Amino acid sequence: MSAPAAIILAAGVGKRFGGELGDRPKALLEVGGETLVGRILRQLRAAGVERIAVVVGWGGDAIAEHLADAGVEIVRNPDFRRGAILSLWCARHLLDGDVLVMDADVFCPDEAILRLVRSPHESCFLLDGRATASGEEQMLHVRGGLVRDIARRPRGEHELLGESIGFLKLSSAAARLLRDLMRDRIERGDVDLEHEEVYPDLLARVDVGYERADDFEWTEIDFPDDLARARAIAARRARPHAR
Repeated sequence: MSAPAAIILAAGVGKRFGGELGDRPKALLEVGGETLVGRILRQLRAAGVERIAVVVGWGGDAIAEHLADAGVEIVRNPDFRRGAILSLWCARHLLDGDVLVMDADVFCPDEAILRLVRSPHESCFLLDGRATASGEEQMLHVRGGLVRDIARRPRGEHELLGESIGFLKLSSAAARLLRDLMRDRIERGDVDLEHEEVYPDLLARVDVGYERADDFEWTEIDFPDDLARARAIAARRARPHAR
């Protein structure tokens, strides 16, 4: 089986992070000597993923310059202040084969990407069962061994509830279905949605499994405290014999 392509979503303004960003996009924040987007690219290449598109908006020129020699496709979302559904839609040409959909502001270890790419599930999330829902997290609802729903607040019946790491692997059939579902929503004018808000419709139609991510440290970087946590994790891992 060939490696999937990857879509990295890096177009957001980062409003929740506050003024410390200045005019830098979050994807260019540095942790452990690497930018967030540079780290993900390195991890993807180590997992055998070569076809990569980075969707940019806010600070797009800076990201494009940073990645000028990285061998990736830069896709520009001119409506980056609207919902992230439009960022994923801009890269819809990659939703015709096996693909990874990835948020650029996630710091995780190399083994997380390997676990996702090598999962026997054709389509799957990484799920952290340690998380509790506060309204910030995208929570995965599992029934019968499959992810049946995703929402920021628990709803309906579930056997397992856990946070999505922010990465989704899709089979080619699932990717094409997601493209069609997004087209329907956008044609109806639903352009202020997060891309995850389309996922429940997808999960109702295709089997999507999960891999547990409870055994490693990771963080989505939404706030300055998250950046500090990522840097602390990187520092621990850099020490001799660090786990």
